Amino acid sequence: MRVILKEDFINLGKEGDTVDVKDGFARNYLLPKGFAVFSNKHNIDIFNQKRRAILKRQETRKKIALELKAKLDKVSLEFVMQSNDGGKLFHSINSLNIADELLKLGFEIERRKIDIHYGTLKTFGIYDVTIKLYEGINAVIKVEIKREEKKKSLKKSKSVAKEV
Repeated sequence: MRVILKEDFINLGKEGDTVDVKDGFARNYLLPKGFAVFSNKHNIDIFNQKRRAILKRQETRKKIALELKAKLDKVSLEFVMQSNDGGKLFHSINSLNIADELLKLGFEIERRKIDIHYGTLKTFGIYDVTIKLYEGINAVIKVEIKREEKKKSLKKSKSVAKEV
């Protein structure tokens, strides 16, 4: 089934593109959620009239993505994590953790746009994480995972005398 996209889809196309999709995907997902419309003469004419506005919006998004890339390339995140004696982390770092830390720094990045090459980060070290900002524009941030220093506790030994 041919549909015209009303929004950008990462693996499908850009806003205003006419794409072929399976009938079930169009009927059950794209059309009911308002992400696409049927590709008929009337809708094609409407999108041809809107073509300039769509191209201008895409250029604006690209410009914003380039500015954001320049800022994000300077960002370095640091996580201090607990581990066992063997050096294995108790909790791994995933895209949600990275998105939360970026939000604290003022960058609102969707979780699905963060690409951790290793799936999740489970060991100490410095990693490069890619953030997909726009088609062909990716930012790379450094993520460092450090070991939390264990506190040495000085406990006084207590001797308890029991009376018999």
